[in-house]
Amino acid sequence: MIAVPAVVAAVGSSIAMSQPASAAPSADRVLSAIVQCESNGNPSVVNGIGAGGLFQFLPPTWRGVGGSGLPQNASAEEQWKRARILYAQQGTSPWYASKHCWAGKIG
Repeated sequence: MIAVPAVVAAVGSSIAMSQPASAAPSADRVLSAIVQCESNGNPSVVNGIGAGGLFQFLPPTWRGVGGSGLPQNASAEEQWKRARILYAQQGTSPWYASKHCWAGKIG
């Protein structure tokens, strides 16, 4: 058991940590698939219940992740920033209703 820490200490920072082949897809890969299903890539779209932008944020959710104004009026970069925050907090749960569309696109 002592050999493992000794080997790690001897090799130090030269070991490149890699993810196994079965690792979960990156957040941006998942979010890219969600965008295609939620808004077809249109950052200014609004649906019938008032959800807007690339990720179809409802205004309270948008504000909850630090957004101001309405998501459909924010830049695409700002929408991505807020979506990454939401994804880090809740995973794909906020986009569960469209899972049938995006789940097969993330591998």
